[in-house]
Amino acid sequence: MKPKRTDSIRPKIFQSPAAAAEAASVTAAYALAKSEKLEFIETDDSNFEGVRENNPVQDFSIEINAIREENKVLVSSVAKIKAENSRVREKIDESMVPTSELSKELHSVQGQLVVERSRCSKLEAQIAELQKRLETSQSIEDEVQQLRRQKSMVDRNMEMAAAQTQGSGGVCRWIARTPNA
Repeated sequence: MKPKRTDSIRPKIFQSPAAAAEAASVTAAYALAKSEKLEFIETDDSNFEGVRENNPVQDFSIEINAIREENKVLVSSVAKIKAENSRVREKIDESMVPTSELSKELHSVQGQLVVERSRCSKLEAQIAELQKRLETSQSIEDEVQQLRRQKSMVDRNMEMAAAQTQGSGGVCRWIARTPNA
């Protein structure tokens, strides 16, 4: 990682324009308040060249007015940004309404799907039970058919036996039979 390049001329606190303006206004106000109380002492140092101003109060008032103007610009910028933020929040809220409605509808449909799945599984269980009954009834049907066949065979056998006994008349009838002549 590269180290960040810092502005060595201005301290870090003055790097933002708003912070620099605020610091300058505080400094100017402090200097204005103290200027009346301070007495400047003149030195004979040849290396020191002091600041000599004709009217220090007027210079500070110009500086203060400039700072106030800059402050007004900054306040208006902040107001514009707040208004933009408000519009963006409204748009977000407007977009969240359909999203929340769709989310509610999704949950409702999911609930209906769960109910339908449950109903479907119950129907599948009923179908499986009915298929077992149908298979059982089919085997019962086959058994009934077999019993009917057996009964009809027994009935035929009984009819044949009855017909034979009626047709022959038996031994007694044969003996007792007289010729028709």
